Amino acid sequence: MDSIKQLILSCRKEVESDDVFIEQVNNLIETHGDIIYQAVFELFADLTLSPINAKKYWYGLLTRRTEISQSLGDSISLLAVMCDFLSRLGLSINKLKLVEIEAYENTILHSSHDHLTGLHNRQYILNALEQQIALAQRNQSELSILFIDVDDFKDVNDSYGHGVGDDILKRISSIISKEIRQCDIVARYGGEEFVVLMPLTSSIEALILADRVREYIEQEEFHTNGKAIPVTISGGIASFPVNAKKADELINIADSALYRAKGAGKNNISLFTKDNRRFLRIDLIKPIKIKELGFSHPQSCSGVSKDICVGGILFENQTPLDIGTKIQVSIPIVEDEPVLLIGTVVRVEVLAEHRYDIGVVIAFKEMEKLAKNEISRFLINQARKSF
Repeated sequence: MDSIKQLILSCRKEVESDDVFIEQVNNLIETHGDIIYQAVFELFADLTLSPINAKKYWYGLLTRRTEISQSLGDSISLLAVMCDFLSRLGLSINKLKLVEIEAYENTILHSSHDHLTGLHNRQYILNALEQQIALAQRNQSELSILFIDVDDFKDVNDSYGHGVGDDILKRISSIISKEIRQCDIVARYGGEEFVVLMPLTSSIEALILADRVREYIEQEEFHTNGKAIPVTISGGIASFPVNAKKADELINIADSALYRAKGAGKNNISLFTKDNRRFLRIDLIKPIKIKELGFSHPQSCSGVSKDICVGGILFENQTPLDIGTKIQVSIPIVEDEPVLLIGTVVRVEVLAEHRYDIGVVIAFKEMEKLAKNEISRFLINQARKSF
């Protein structure tokens, strides 16, 4: 019914006279049937009628309008006639909507669209995904989801203000909308996150489209007060029915692939894989130095790293560390030059006597961004070598 109401509202906005509007409504009736009669009275008078009564009332309304116009020698508005006609039938009109069309349209728009970007909103894309999955099941076809996140967007807001951040989101929305196909649906999922629903699309086809969007956004020039703002996106792709067969699972899987792209250094698009690690993790066997943070722990000890990702590091140590301990790790990650990492112990596993696996989440907010970028470049280079 909502789509039918939208058609009627569009007709109402596009014409200047009630006579032309009535003619277009009659054309819609020929195309869509008796549901148009019901929609007219529900839309304009907040009146729910059966199909038979709605049809009878519509033609009664037109007849009454002709009678009054002939009596007055001039055309009379549909609004005035509707008030008269329904009142003569003894129907109470408490919420006549003809005078509130613009407000009603705004309500319809905001229920399905994001007010900042003009894109569809989260609820709309979730409903659309459910419908497209059902259609894909019937037709035994594929569809793909692209989950997008603007890289380091919090830093943009913190450095330049939310007004600049909002402008960037609107421009990114415009780029995505321009580059996707007509059959695709894009929504602002929340904050700096976007979701693109691509019917009849394999994961590889989705990757090609997604990478094109990523490149355009990377090349776009964002400025404020004459200062350039580098903006990139990362994205994750999941496909039906290969990766999941339910809408919520597909969204979660695409989100997981997104964080894999983040872990690979950002400004990346990643396809979902069965490896459920949140970040791309690379084996790295290196001697390291470990020291607990704080003046009361001046001594360092030696260990051996096992693997590393942008989000953390796993190493073997001769002594255990308490969960929650904050430590600094010196590791020769790039060309044997040590990089200082700071993080929190989140995992301790006993391997043997005087042998412990220590898992650490890296706290990048407490260390220079340079270290993070060096790790990212190392991971990307290693990943490229493996393909």
